[in-house]
Amino acid sequence: MSTWSTDQTDVADIDSGGGQFSIRLGDRLIRADRNDELLAAVIGEEYLEEQDPELLFLMRLEQAIVIATAVQESLVATAVQREDLDSATDEDTWSTLLAPRETVDPGPRWEHKVPLVLVSSLFSPFTGRDQPVGNVAWIDPTDDVVMLETLQSLGIIEVIEHDDLAVS
Repeated sequence: MSTWSTDQTDVADIDSGGGQFSIRLGDRLIRADRNDELLAAVIGEEYLEEQDPELLFLMRLEQAIVIATAVQESLVATAVQREDLDSATDEDTWSTLLAPRETVDPGPRWEHKVPLVLVSSLFSPFTGRDQPVGNVAWIDPTDDVVMLETLQSLGIIEVIEHDDLAVS
């Protein structure tokens, strides 16, 4: 039987009885026995109710797009405050940064100071669009583990305990 809980506790107060995995998501501490339970804290409890692998992927993909959009908007807002983006910034840069994540086309290389946040499954080998190189931050919804790892790399979550992250 799995254990899944979202405690409003400080990370220093983790007890070892609440599941072999734990992550911090904002001010919430989530403990679980399985990676899909951790991801459900990000996506929603309905993620645990679905059994079809294709639908689970689509749920991860949809959430990855939402997160990529939010992170990109936050990076743009910070860049405007720091004056890394201003009225002198060219229209192509603005268009690329503000385009919907599903349709953004940065070309083969992104070299602007402001990172571009993209979803890997919207590019090659999954689509006909080549993955750009350069200052790009990726969210990868391929499976539970990879998505958790990429969310951690973006600072969305912090993995606290992780015996052996493995696809369930």
